[in-house]
Amino acid sequence: MDEQMKQSESGEQHSITVEEQESQEHLQKHSINRRQFLIGAVIAGGVAGTALVIGFNVFERHGKTGTASPGSIAHPDSFASDVWVRLDADNTVTIQVARSEVGQGVLTSLAMLLAEELDADWSKVRVEQALADTQFGDQKTDGSSSVSDSFYTMRSVGAKARTLLVLAAARVWGVDQSTCRTEEGVVFHTPSGRHLPYGDLIGVASSLDSSSVSLAAVKLKQTEQFTLIGTRVPRVDTPQKIDGSALFGLDVRLPGMRYATIARCPILGGTLKHVVDSTRASAVPGVLQVLQIESGVAVVAENTWAAIQGRQALNVTWTSGPNIQLDSAQLRKQLAAGVQNLAGRSPLGAGKTVEAVYETPFLAHAAMEPMNCTAYVQTNHCEVWAPTQHPQAARQVASNVSGLPLTAVTLHVTLIGGGFGRRVETDFVVEAVQISSAIGAPVKVVWTREDDLEHDFYRPASYQELRASLTAQGLPDAWTHIAATQDTDRDDHQAQPATDGADMPYNSAIKHISGSQISSAVPAGIWRSSNYSNTIFAVESFVDEIAAAGGIDPYHLRMQLLSNNPRLQRVVQLAASKAGWGTPLSAGWGRGMACYAYFSSTAVAEVAEVSVASDNSVRVHRVVCAVDCGLVVNPTIAEAQIEGGVVYGLTAALKGEITVANGQIQQHNFQDYPLLRMNETPTIEVYFVPGTESPTGLGELGVPAIAPAVANAIFAATGRRIRRLPIQAADLR
Repeated sequence: MDEQMKQSESGEQHSITVEEQESQEHLQKHSINRRQFLIGAVIAGGVAGTALVIGFNVFERHGKTGTASPGSIAHPDSFASDVWVRLDADNTVTIQVARSEVGQGVLTSLAMLLAEELDADWSKVRVEQALADTQFGDQKTDGSSSVSDSFYTMRSVGAKARTLLVLAAARVWGVDQSTCRTEEGVVFHTPSGRHLPYGDLIGVASSLDSSSVSLAAVKLKQTEQFTLIGTRVPRVDTPQKIDGSALFGLDVRLPGMRYATIARCPILGGTLKHVVDSTRASAVPGVLQVLQIESGVAVVAENTWAAIQGRQALNVTWTSGPNIQLDSAQLRKQLAAGVQNLAGRSPLGAGKTVEAVYETPFLAHAAMEPMNCTAYVQTNHCEVWAPTQHPQAARQVASNVSGLPLTAVTLHVTLIGGGFGRRVETDFVVEAVQISSAIGAPVKVVWTREDDLEHDFYRPASYQELRASLTAQGLPDAWTHIAATQDTDRDDHQAQPATDGADMPYNSAIKHISGSQISSAVPAGIWRSSNYSNTIFAVESFVDEIAAAGGIDPYHLRMQLLSNNPRLQRVVQLAASKAGWGTPLSAGWGRGMACYAYFSSTAVAEVAEVSVASDNSVRVHRVVCAVDCGLVVNPTIAEAQIEGGVVYGLTAALKGEITVANGQIQQHNFQDYPLLRMNETPTIEVYFVPGTESPTGLGELGVPAIAPAVANAIFAATGRRIRRLPIQAADLR
């Protein structure tokens, strides 16, 4: 480095171009000499820890899903950010990822966005999960929005860091920055061939005012310039998950830590009357304390097993509350009444009429890692380790419960063993903070599988009535869809309309879509794709019923009705082609199709190949998915998200149901809330429509279309309609 600088200063080894001469006046007031450069390097090495920490004003998009309109590049709103990326003298690049890693791959894909624009050497990139902090903007991880919301944010940070490093190199060499370029963590001076790795530039870069790097000076790459985005980069968290060093919520260990489980009222809306006897619980070896908290009775112990055994030994009396007579049949009647009482149905045409009612049940999230949280509340500080999808909300409730200011609360986001929307809630964080405050020690609260299924915030059940009248050609000229679901509008939740996803994309002269939400004692919340999983089942099953009534092939009907929606047409055509639509199948086998667009952004079509045995058991053998999500950041991760959505949706379609009797949830563990097993999982093929537009969501997109695709395949195989989920052999008799 010294030799390069001597050469640069003397001019003996490199000629000065006309362009460089013309820029001398501009450079004089910005350049630094060798002594200043070395002082900067010493300062960086001694004071700044040989690191350059970069913060900028960056862009982020906001809105329902944070996605741009298909085919466009939306100019996002701005917000102020702080630390996103750190460069060290050994050329290591450490990237902070502010969205939660729930298995969907954001630690990798979001880091790729920043590293692409930084022109970082990927082998030198390290990724860290960011703490909960408002400096990162909205950290909530839901709505399939992580990549789409962060697409410009992370790229802008990387591009600005690259610009700052180029400016630093240009000052070292005394050249115009336009003559420099970057590649794999190195700045090159193109005319002379000189080069400096990023690590050698952190001293100079640290002395620069990053606010002087304006947006106008930063140019994002064009799609054709990408070298990292669009490639199958291995996930950065895989090695740690293989060797066991990955830190999930259940892996947190602290000195002096206690463990707790909580006895909660089994009746919806019921409360604790009193603890009749805690003597037996306290006598269990390892049990340290029994105390009452807001959600029930906590048993604190030296280990989780002792806490569970102590809870089983408790003698607790509950007040049943107003819901002791509540059952699933009553809830179904409430939903049906919500549809029947809804006024304003539009009249149908004079042609043939098709009518159907579709029903879907409550569903649990059933994440493999049950709810858990570790908290340590001290006099002036509260520290929390939480597998949360909503870090800032979790931090805020920790502040509220502990009584400490938000600035005194540190919330670490751990890896998460499945979320599906359940970990947007903060109830498990509240419990940990309450118990730690009471006992004055760090505590980990662990839910059992029974706790998890019996005290969830469930996917709302639905009751939906659809009616259509057909033209002489078998096409719908009027369409009515009335849906009723449970209300999810709570203090900390945005309401999910009953009609989310019901605004069908098909051509029809008259459309009437309306929804009703009822209140019930069953707590409802966000579930992977939420009400889309209800409405798309109804809409896409009903399209198949219209096709049968009009004597039209379901594929050809969709293509006709989507004449004004070329994106959906493309994915329908691609899925049908790859699935071999129209080719013969064996007796008892059938193919079914479904398609939709998630909040008018990502377009998805799925074809399911299904067999129905003589005992009416259903087996899904193959699922073909076609997806238009704009630019695909990492194809391997994108495929895995669609595949995971299909498996999750298949579990719901074939097995999932939460029922209520005597005010209590009837499902307790996987023996009565089974999941799809590996030997039941079909072959899943995923095909992406090539795109250069801003990426749209993927995490939930595989879920909604699979149930209607399977139901439609069953009709093709047997001639019998499925209008209620989960699919049961009794429905096929």
